[in-house]
Amino acid sequence: MQRRIPIAVAGMVATAMVAIWSARTSAERSLLTNSQLSASTANALAPDGFELAGDAAYGELDRLQLEHAGRGVRLISGRDENGDARRAGSVSTRVTQVTPERGRWFRFRIRALCQDGFKVEKDALYLNVEFFKDRGTNPLDHVRKAIYPLVERDRTNLRDSGTNRSLGLAAWRSYDLEFRTPFPEVDTLVLTAGFEHGVGRGDNAEFWISEFELVPIAERVLTAPREKADPATSSPAELVPLGGRWYYDPRGDSPTPPARFDHTNADRLCYRSDRIETPFVDNMSSWLRAGYLDRSRQVVSEDRFVPDNLVITITKTHLLAHSQDLPNHPTAVFPDRWRVLDGNPNYISQQNFTWLIPLEPQVNPRHVAMESGNQNGALPMGPIGMAVNGVPFFNPFDAGAEDAVWRLDRCCGHPSPDAAYHYHKYPVCTKSPWSDDGEEHSPVIGFAFDGFPIYGPYEAKGVLAKDSQSNPLNEFNIHHDDVRGWHYHVTPGKFPHIIGGYWGVAETRNQGRPPRPVGGAGGFGLPFGPQRPTR
Repeated sequence: MQRRIPIAVAGMVATAMVAIWSARTSAERSLLTNSQLSASTANALAPDGFELAGDAAYGELDRLQLEHAGRGVRLISGRDENGDARRAGSVSTRVTQVTPERGRWFRFRIRALCQDGFKVEKDALYLNVEFFKDRGTNPLDHVRKAIYPLVERDRTNLRDSGTNRSLGLAAWRSYDLEFRTPFPEVDTLVLTAGFEHGVGRGDNAEFWISEFELVPIAERVLTAPREKADPATSSPAELVPLGGRWYYDPRGDSPTPPARFDHTNADRLCYRSDRIETPFVDNMSSWLRAGYLDRSRQVVSEDRFVPDNLVITITKTHLLAHSQDLPNHPTAVFPDRWRVLDGNPNYISQQNFTWLIPLEPQVNPRHVAMESGNQNGALPMGPIGMAVNGVPFFNPFDAGAEDAVWRLDRCCGHPSPDAAYHYHKYPVCTKSPWSDDGEEHSPVIGFAFDGFPIYGPYEAKGVLAKDSQSNPLNEFNIHHDDVRGWHYHVTPGKFPHIIGGYWGVAETRNQGRPPRPVGGAGGFGLPFGPQRPTR
């Protein structure tokens, strides 16, 4: 069985942040340094185009029956793997064909999982970029970012006592370093993720890396609002209004918005928060994994790239999200035959959902918050909103009013009885075009079906919204500020996890659709038992 390429560099591609194994045109491929990466054998030291040093190894990440994570690099802090009397290791790759004409601002990102026992001293887990000229022969400078403080912050702030203990508390997430090449003469970059001063203990003391990405980023300078202008109505003059807080960025092209937004133009669909955000960038393509079901309910035997996993169209009143519901991050293996979680018998299946998000949400004067067990039915069972990758958020409960938290995989999701993958809490694994390091107010991660945005967990630097004293969340998990208006926050470790009820008027067409076969047209099928593949 063909396996996906495990670790990748996406370089010099201005349209989207897509891993190198994605389907690409020949023109795009010619711009990539390591365009011919291929999966290495199990005993190889590193994938093609990458160099390992010190206490680092390459191979399967987790056991194949437990998680869809594939192969990658393991940085090992729990022992001196290579016998050099120090605990340090790294993985590096070289990117050429860097030119100032393609821009000088970049984002270097890895997708990684830090096991519970991984520890270093002196914050020595880092991302590093070295700059060279003269075809990579003449070193100029470097920039380095310590990411271990982010690991420790996550371990404190995002810890959830309800997490399934068989998985541990580690989760997949992205770490990034944004930088500008210091000189126009720079033509080569060396990207490194590594650690030093390792003090981890045991076998559960590794830092796993499944993806490397390098993408150019534009310098965006927002137009200054007029003096005393309402910040909630100010926006850059060059953007075309679509309704509510949504805008189209023409970038000098026709001001007429496209008929659809997909992975090729996701950076043109903008949302106005306290800044201009592009929440769907890198969230519109995904993979149909081996072991999932396709639309015909056949078990998939090989990984298939799905570029149009999420497609957006805009009407006068709604954002319509057409989603195939394929998560764009590692998941547990379902059906859970090995009972890693709870023995979930359901598959993850390719779907055909259309979620309707009101462009201009309206506060419902008769809104009702959910009781602790949702006895009042304030939130319907099933989907209550949509994450920016098209995967739905669900009510906090599974069937029988049982809190679903402990049943979830590392990325806070699992499939329903009709094979729809969904989240019950903060999906920290979701890839994003932004950083949420707890240094400021979190960005948008999704939308409730009343149209109000759902932000990540932070209200301000180092302040979780659930703990805010100056602007506390109410029982709906929502509060108001002058810039963002009414907006929800996810609350890791605290019920109700995502939202506690609809503050606004919910779009009822997202709910109550009749049951249908997996892959049928429209909506969400109600759960009537586990889906079985067609033989």
